[in-house]
Amino acid sequence: MKIQIVLASMLAGSAAVPAAAQQAAPNSRVVAALPSRYVPPECGLKPGHFKVSSGATYLKTGVETEVPDNRNRALASGSKVLLEAIQKDGQEKNPAAWYYLGRIYLQQGDLAGADSSFSKAESLSPGCKADISKVRYTGWIPLVNGGVEFAKKQQNDSALVLFREANSIYRDKPAAFLNAGVIFANAGQTDSAIVYWEQAAEIAERTNATEDRNVATRNLGAMYQRANRHKEAVPVLERYLSWVPNDAEVKRALALSYRANGQTEKAVALEKEVGAAPAAPAGPPSVAGGAMNEAISLYNGKKYQEAAAAFEKVVASEPYNRDALFGLANSYIGLKNGPKLAETAARLVEIEPMNDEIARMLATGQRMAKKESLANKTATQVLGMPLAVSITQFAPTASGASLTGTATGREAQTPQGKPIAAKPVTLIVEFIDIKGTVIANQEVQIPALKPGQSQPIEAKAEGAGITAWRYKRM
Repeated sequence: MKIQIVLASMLAGSAAVPAAAQQAAPNSRVVAALPSRYVPPECGLKPGHFKVSSGATYLKTGVETEVPDNRNRALASGSKVLLEAIQKDGQEKNPAAWYYLGRIYLQQGDLAGADSSFSKAESLSPGCKADISKVRYTGWIPLVNGGVEFAKKQQNDSALVLFREANSIYRDKPAAFLNAGVIFANAGQTDSAIVYWEQAAEIAERTNATEDRNVATRNLGAMYQRANRHKEAVPVLERYLSWVPNDAEVKRALALSYRANGQTEKAVALEKEVGAAPAAPAGPPSVAGGAMNEAISLYNGKKYQEAAAAFEKVVASEPYNRDALFGLANSYIGLKNGPKLAETAARLVEIEPMNDEIARMLATGQRMAKKESLANKTATQVLGMPLAVSITQFAPTASGASLTGTATGREAQTPQGKPIAAKPVTLIVEFIDIKGTVIANQEVQIPALKPGQSQPIEAKAEGAGITAWRYKRM
């Protein structure tokens, strides 16, 4: 089962990090990106002691002064007086003391100190959880954005440093765990990928981040299978299918794990449901079945060179076989073959131009191939996509075919970071034969979707010889 790539997903609404900060250490990156206006806690937290009140005043001064030396002195004085209050004046159970200390540590770029202080404050005053979460989030944003930028440049060690720093200060969004998992998966470090995707799936489900939840859970199931941990893969894949019941590829993967666990009856039932469609009466016979199974097995075994050759065999016979092209592109990722990845991803974009995952894959290939201007152009196009379209099932028959999927609104932005308003989109779905000749087409209307809002899409066609599909945006 393929891994869904999420590396290039920019975080909408994130604060821009000054160029100078992007070259600095991770903690300095946080300091440079923090707001320059002091915002007091909204949870009614009271200092309760004159030294704690002094610490809050020093914090405000440190945040709002424009003179670096004055800022540093104010923050140092604030941490000193707050530590004195905690250690010498009986304020160790005062949540305000820990809260203001955590904010000072964050302003100083001390993520470990901030995390422990905020955790202590929240344990003493649970009603301030939302306030503390907001402050943590301001430190998390520049770290995740920086990690994404490093990942785009294939500077994975630097990306992982920032993703880990991000997770150390804020753990209520899955993006850093998701993207770190992709890096480990592409590097063949299956156990590490599993650890990160387990956490990403838990966070995404807990916070109702539906799209991230689905991606993390799907990828986690694939990793369990890659590690031959089929007993653990089964409940994960079953859970995913309870949310996305039309994903035929995951059903086939689940059938594989059922067989590995000795659950033959369940495997047979699923295979009957998503088995090979009746052969089309026109055109040469399909080679997809056996060769695709072989290619997928080789890919899961991390034999990327052999997997690429197997996928190429399918694509040579069926040039519009989307799943074979996707598997081939992922094999080139494993081989770190940028030119071939860019070439294959470009063919995929021609088939489904509004799949942001594939567009990001194209940008990655272009960047690996040292075609920076093309990569930047592609990344800009991804940033401005109003919605993402994911095709979950294609079912051809002897007399026609059907296509189902989901459109999900995105937080589209201009290259300058300004939000782009949601708007309706019209797709023309083309049902084609093995040579790419259009047998039938259907117009699909997608309404303006808010970020995270989903809309099922469906297209049907009648006509003999349909073996594949593609769509274009009007």
